[in-house]
Amino acid sequence: MQITGKATISVDGKELATENGAKLTVGGVKRNTERHGGRTYYHEEEVAAELDCNVLHTKDADVIALSNMVGVTGLFKADTGQAFILRGGFTTEPVPIDASSGKSALKMAFQSVDRK
Repeated sequence: MQITGKATISVDGKELATENGAKLTVGGVKRNTERHGGRTYYHEEEVAAELDCNVLHTKDADVIALSNMVGVTGLFKADTGQAFILRGGFTTEPVPIDASSGKSALKMAFQSVDRK
């Protein structure tokens, strides 16, 4: 049975040239554990949906536009056939150019993630 090995990422309908190894966290609830009196307890906190990937820095890559994205819709499509719609997205930090690797790290957060 195949496991996810690579993904295609699009933002507002435009496919990004990305390196294999993108990571999507769908968001939800994180449970932090604590031990008291020999028992284990937890408390919950909300976690945002996040996308981390490396955009290949070609002549068509616009790191300024990537850095300024707000209110975008994304699509994360895995090579296994699973696809996720990412809504209400924004870039969380400026996108750097790494001249030694030819890649630019793109970090985004989203309001919601749903299966397509």
